[in-house]
This record gives sequence, C-alpha cells and structure tokens, in this order.
Amino acid sequence: MKKKLRHILESTLSTCFEQRLLADVPLPDYVIEIPKNANHGHFATNLPMALSGALKRNPREIATILVEQLQGRNDIFANIDIAGPGFINFLLKPDQWHQVLREVLTRGRDYGRNDWGSNEKVLVEFVSANPTGPLHIGHGRGAALGNTLCRVLSFCGYNVSSEFYINDAGQQIRMLGESIYSRWRQREDPAYPFPESGYQGDYIAELAKAVSKQADLSAMQKDEAISACARIGEEIMLREIKDDLERFRVPFDTWFSERKLHEEGIIDKTLNEFKEGGHLFNEEGALWIKTTPFGDDKDRVLRKSDGQLTYFASDISYHLDKKKRGFSWAINLWGADHHGYIPRMKAALKANGISENWLSVMLIQLVKLWKGGKEMKMSKRAGSYVTLKELIGEVGVDAARFVFLTKHHDSPLDFDIDLVKKQDSDNPVYYVQYGHARTCSIFRKAAEEGFRLPPRPGAFLKLLTLDEEISLMRMMAEFPGLLEEISKSLEPHRLTYFLTDFAGAFHRYFNLGTKFPEHRIVSGNRDLSLARLFLVQGVQQIIATGLGLMGVNSPERM
Repeated sequence: MKKKLRHILESTLSTCFEQRLLADVPLPDYVIEIPKNANHGHFATNLPMALSGALKRNPREIATILVEQLQGRNDIFANIDIAGPGFINFLLKPDQWHQVLREVLTRGRDYGRNDWGSNEKVLVEFVSANPTGPLHIGHGRGAALGNTLCRVLSFCGYNVSSEFYINDAGQQIRMLGESIYSRWRQREDPAYPFPESGYQGDYIAELAKAVSKQADLSAMQKDEAISACARIGEEIMLREIKDDLERFRVPFDTWFSERKLHEEGIIDKTLNEFKEGGHLFNEEGALWIKTTPFGDDKDRVLRKSDGQLTYFASDISYHLDKKKRGFSWAINLWGADHHGYIPRMKAALKANGISENWLSVMLIQLVKLWKGGKEMKMSKRAGSYVTLKELIGEVGVDAARFVFLTKHHDSPLDFDIDLVKKQDSDNPVYYVQYGHARTCSIFRKAAEEGFRLPPRPGAFLKLLTLDEEISLMRMMAEFPGLLEEISKSLEPHRLTYFLTDFAGAFHRYFNLGTKFPEHRIVSGNRDLSLARLFLVQGVQQIIATGLGLMGVNSPERM
C-alpha cells in the first residue's frame, strides 16, 4: 500500500511540474510512514517539507497544492488533511484494505513473493564451524539467521546458494588428532600427557573410542596414528555437524573444503595474480600484500617466514573463488570477534578489482543461555559451552530458531529456557504459533456449525468495518514491503517482530468476541461470519508464510 501511495504522490508531483503549479526540481528523499496516533490517519508523508528547500516555498502551501491535485483522491481516500508544519495525513477508504485481503486470499502462501532480486546470484556463507568439536549455541544463532535470510532472499526473487566453509586445512585439525590420540593413550596410561592447547570435553574421549574401532592405532607409529586420529576424527565431527544442522532444518547447497584451495593450487594462482598486479612484496622473509592503498590500516602477511600460509591467504583465495563461480553478491555471517577482519578482506578484494559492495558481512553477537534464573556456563560433553544439540533437546527446533531471531544479529541475545517452555503470551514462540493454531480451531468450529467458505469472497468483505479488522488488513499490506526491506537490510529478525505484532493484533480481535457477542467471528449472522472467516483465512496464511520463512512450524493444534 505504501508503494501505491508513493506512486500516486509522485505522479501528482509530476502533474504539478507539468502545469507549472510547482517549479520542476529533483525528487527529494521523503518518507511515507504510519502515524503513531491512529487519529492522524493510516499514512503520513513529509514530502511538502522535503520539497520546501528546493522550491523556496512554505511547506503547507506546497501541501495544499499537492492535495488539490492528488490523483484518485475521491476513489481511494476517505479523508486527507494537512497537519503541523506541512505533513499530509491520509485516511484510506475501507475498500482499499478489502482489496489487500482479496490479494492475500488469491495468492495464498505466495502473498509477498516478488521478483525484487531479479534472479541475481547470491552466495550466503554461514556457520562454517571448525570440524573439531560440536556446534554450540552461537553456531545455532548463525544457522537460524543465515537460513532465514536465504529463505527470504529466495522469496524475493534472488537466486540463492547457501555454503558451509569447512576449515579443514589448518593447525586445528592436527591439534584435534593429537587430542584424540592422547585420550586414546590415556585409556592404558592415565599419565600420558595431554596437549597444552588440546580440545577439552568428553567428546574427545568419545572420538578416541570411535577412531580406535576404525583404525588399529597400536600398530602405527605415533605420527601416523595422530594423522589417522585427525582424519577420522574430522570425518566423524563433520558428519555430526551435518546431522545437527539437518535436524535444525538448515540444509546447505555446498560444503566447500579449505583443503581444496591447497590441493587444487587455487591459493598459488591467487598469489600469482596479486604478484602480477604488483600488490605483493617481501619483507623479513615473509610475503606481504599491500592492502593499505585500499583502505586497510596496515599491510598483511600471506606467507610467514617459515613458509606457512596464513589464514588470510586462504580466505582471500576462497572469496575470489566465490566471485569466479559467478556470484554477483556474497554475504558472510561471522562471529562478532571478526569485526576487524572486514576492512582487510574488502581491501584485498578491491586490490583484485572487486567492489567493496560485492561482500556484505553480518556480525553475530554472543548468546547467553539462562535457566532457573542463572546463566548456563558449561556442557559436560563440550567442556566449555552448551551444544546446539543439547539446546534443541531441551526446547525443540521451533523455539530455538524463533528465539535466535528475536534480536538484531549485532546485539547480544539472552535465551531464557524457562520462558520458551511456558505456554502463555509471555513466550513469543508460543504466542505466534498459537495464533495459527487458533485460526485452525476457528475453522473447525465453523465447520461444526455448518459454515463453508465459498471459493471467492465476493461482496462479503465490505462487511469488515471494525477498527480491529481494518488494522489486521493494514498489517497484511505491510508484509510484502517488509520482506523487500529485509532483503535489502539483511535484518531477518524484523520478521519475528512483525509476526509477534500481527499475532497480537489477531488475538485481541478474537478476544473482542468474549466481551461483545456481536463481535464473535462465528455468529448467527451468516454473511458477517463468512466475511470474518475470510479475514481469519488471510491471517492464517500470513502467519504460516512468515513462520515458514523462519523455518518454524505452524501447528494446527496446541
């Protein structure tokens, strides 16, 4: 509806320019917003105030001219008034909101789907945990955010691929092998030393047991046994990670191995490209890349003096490979501790001729888990953190995914286990899901009383005149624009906010019937009941679509 109003305003402004009622000036930035005070109408715009500077005229005078020339005013608007220093307030006729509901009912679960992305190829890389331990709740937050973003971008017309980058070529894999080997040796020799930087947690002992069943470690030399522990342990952990993510409803189109960059010579090719471009230099026996000319605060090492490649060398090669695979936009979800890594990565890409806008990075803040009023610090299995698998076992997939999306990704998140187990309005997951279950309950009751919705709403919708009914249809009108905005801002948590507000509006509408019998959805007035059932059907579809984009189920009974 905002788009429709914007089109009307800008067409009217063009007419004013053509008729020389207003001097022709560039279109300024202006807003169309929903007033906080419902008495001010459905929408308000500051367009006259935004024009006043360029036109050198009083905003109220500009507003008067725009309102007098406003196209379709008698067909669309119930009232238009000029307020304050030059705002224009609009009150739409009820049939405009009825048209929104008709579109919702016609398009069903496709309502809000659009082609904003124009099939642009986008790669979203997220989670990308080292295959050296179980996924923790921080990985879970990144998984929920990344997967929801993929779903929304696809819904908005982007050609989306999801990718998990497997860090399987660094020192951490060797350390995993040493940790497993030490736990295996300690089964016979408890005094055998454990690596100072080894991986803690009961899962290492579990891996030692599993590895020893697949390989005869006692028949190997130490280095050979450690290598076997590393290889098999990594395979087991990666399989567990994949299983956890599948259970969490987070599939990936590609699992990209860092080892591939080394084995296929991709890193060497990258270094040669930078060398040919004059971006590399040697200093103190190390190989450096000149990133300061491209916005970095200092140049960076790619190969250390001992001949070992840095992680940065691998990461640059990996991102250039993304570009060569034809993706016109790369989105990464990283931990908040990677904040300083963004400018150096963008600088390296710019050195290769890639715009800094090609890469977008979402930083994911930490999650604190609370139970019984206390923060949960430890997991017996993981040793130092609570695993995603443990959280899912405690609260379920729906609750975990929903709560992970209740705050902006760059804000810390408190996850209250006791709260999401409550079956009342304090629990945001329950509150929204119950909205869907309530719509299903209403239709079951209607069927028992002999109501059957016709294929099309016909003239029934004109009976929807209550403020609460108009409010629900107004919120439906916001849904498509919200999805577009999420695809631009990369803020999937806004879907959670919308659904919570929308479910709340529906619950309040339903509760009217408990106070006033004439406001019951299913009543003795057949035509009005059918009109309200069509409205409930629209509510049901919006909630189901929204929850589906979040990877959360829409239960029919609760």
